[in-house]
Amino acid sequence: MDLRAKLARLRSMEPPAALFEPPPPPPAAALRSVNVSDDVLGRALPVVDVTPSGARADRIAKLRALIGEVAARYERRTPPPPPAANEKPPWSEVLTAHGPLHVHERYLEPDHHHGRAAVRAGACERPAALCALLRDPNFAAVDLTRALYLDTETTGLAGGTGTVAFLVGLARFDDGVLCVEQLIVPQLGSETPVLARLAERIAAASCIVTYNGKSFDWPLLRTRFVLARLPVPELPPHIDLLHVCRRVWKPRLPSLRLPDMEREVLCFEREDDLPGSEIPARYFEFLRGGSPDRLVPVLEHNQNDLIALSALLGAVLEHFDRARPLPHPRDALSFARLALAAGDLASAELFGDHALEHAETESDRFAALTFRAALERQRGDTPRAIALLSSALGCAPGPEQRAAVHFKLAKLYEHEVGDLARALAHARGTEPVEGPLLHGRRLGRLVRRLLRQDEAGSAGGT
Repeated sequence: MDLRAKLARLRSMEPPAALFEPPPPPPAAALRSVNVSDDVLGRALPVVDVTPSGARADRIAKLRALIGEVAARYERRTPPPPPAANEKPPWSEVLTAHGPLHVHERYLEPDHHHGRAAVRAGACERPAALCALLRDPNFAAVDLTRALYLDTETTGLAGGTGTVAFLVGLARFDDGVLCVEQLIVPQLGSETPVLARLAERIAAASCIVTYNGKSFDWPLLRTRFVLARLPVPELPPHIDLLHVCRRVWKPRLPSLRLPDMEREVLCFEREDDLPGSEIPARYFEFLRGGSPDRLVPVLEHNQNDLIALSALLGAVLEHFDRARPLPHPRDALSFARLALAAGDLASAELFGDHALEHAETESDRFAALTFRAALERQRGDTPRAIALLSSALGCAPGPEQRAAVHFKLAKLYEHEVGDLARALAHARGTEPVEGPLLHGRRLGRLVRRLLRQDEAGSAGGT
């Protein structure tokens, strides 16, 4: 007998009727046999409660409640009915040497835009901008037309051997058209065809582009290759756009999630997008026999991530190459610092001037002035650097920033200009930066040099 039948039988069981019905009264002859007089029998006798005792009734009620609780738990654990035979999944099945591969493909139109950014802009060749944004000159030879965009959907965010990438999303350009290829693991333990196809795509790519892929996606996939006893493919140059976005937008934006970058940079707002926290539950429902349609929002979410990667890469490269209007002043200053680090002084000056011209607060103006001073210092234009630093003194947001400007001016006047008197005047305000010991040494050195300079001048005059 299965559990359902047992539960039904327990529900139908009732206590014996004898427990609830009073026993029949004894015959009068029996009462007389105990020498009880008629007048005593005629008097009212106390009523005796013959129903079950309170404790027994409570036990019966608790037993029935427990039966109901067990039945409810059993019904929750029971898997949903399997999908109908005519309910086809939204992906196709391809036979491979490693077994059936379940794949969903989509080709975008050549002029497809994600927000205000063209998706194909991610395949444009801008080697100088790419190297500057990644702070790595080795990316100059990377062919972005053969880039592989990668994003995974997993059973959790903890990582490790217990986390499975049940959906591996890939995107690549084919004759200028972005092809989105999504590889699905229909049941746990059948990852080998997915990993084999992923290895083929990686081998044919010039680089891979991810968002936080260096910390999450690729380490997870590498673990899956090891557990499947497959050789881990050699990874080409890896572009993690999260690192680029941190360098540019972290000074201004509190959150750098990919949807935030879509909204801020691409002017794209997702509608009815499935939250990432609900994706594992959708997959587990599908594994328990749920409809394949439960994974359709997951596929759409993954597609948006892949398309956003290409559009975001192209938009950032266009911003750096000034093919688009210059961004927010703080963003412009971030681009200026990247250009200066890459040795592109012309772009650094352009971005720095934009940041200075469109500064919205005194803090933004101070940052732009100090950057422009550093740029002029690198060019060797000391008078211009001193003028910019002097202007920065008037808008320094705090004593530490003011002390940092005094420190730079003191060094410039002492070592570049040779004006010891002005160097000493600025050195008096450098203690918050240098500390009392170094501050005292700087003041003592400047005073001694001024005394020797005065003595030499007096001797020369006589």
